[in-house]
Amino acid sequence: MAINRVIGRKYDLINPRKKNWSLVNGKMSLKQAYMFVFITAALFELTTFLINSFVFVLSPIVLFLFILDPMLKKVTRWRHLFMGFTIGVGVMAGYLAVNPSFPALPEIYFLVMATGTWIGGFDMIYTIPDREYDIENGLKTVMTAYGIKNGMIISAITHAVTIFFFASLIFYIRSYFYVAGFLIISILIIYQHLIVNPSDPKSIRVSFLNSNSFIGIIFLTALILTQYLH
Repeated sequence: MAINRVIGRKYDLINPRKKNWSLVNGKMSLKQAYMFVFITAALFELTTFLINSFVFVLSPIVLFLFILDPMLKKVTRWRHLFMGFTIGVGVMAGYLAVNPSFPALPEIYFLVMATGTWIGGFDMIYTIPDREYDIENGLKTVMTAYGIKNGMIISAITHAVTIFFFASLIFYIRSYFYVAGFLIISILIIYQHLIVNPSDPKSIRVSFLNSNSFIGIIFLTALILTQYLH
């Protein structure tokens, strides 16, 4: 997120919605932000080195993805999905930290797909309040390209794909705990679309805080219960 804010700072400075962000209001200087990025990147590289050589060799790819992500705002309307899958790489990274070779079975890939489409689909919604600003400044999003109504449909389709991949995991995580978690996650994904009012930015924050932010926690809880109680 830090590199995202550094690269996107020139746009954040003129975006009224972001006037209270640290790099915009001066609470953090650009020099401090760069120092934070370099220090955390170095810690990331050191950590991967200590985990195993396989993730260490792959680690620069992750840094490259995070640097490239904010730059794509000027390039493609589908940057939402790139960001989602950039974060979704963390799922694969967690697996490789324990088993330093790419998995032969599909469940990890299904989880990467579920994570990428889940985050990407919500990011489409998150850009609604900035639509006019993005159009004026040439920033590309699903909402600027297709309008809010069609953009919401695309987000819903993306999240239908999310639910499909979470559902696919039922065949690999054979547990009543996971089925229960999957049902709750599905309800929350649908709920967040129902409560969003594109003309009310507060509804988007409520959608995130009351729904989207719990999905990962519920998934993790279902896995822990499966591991220790199933």
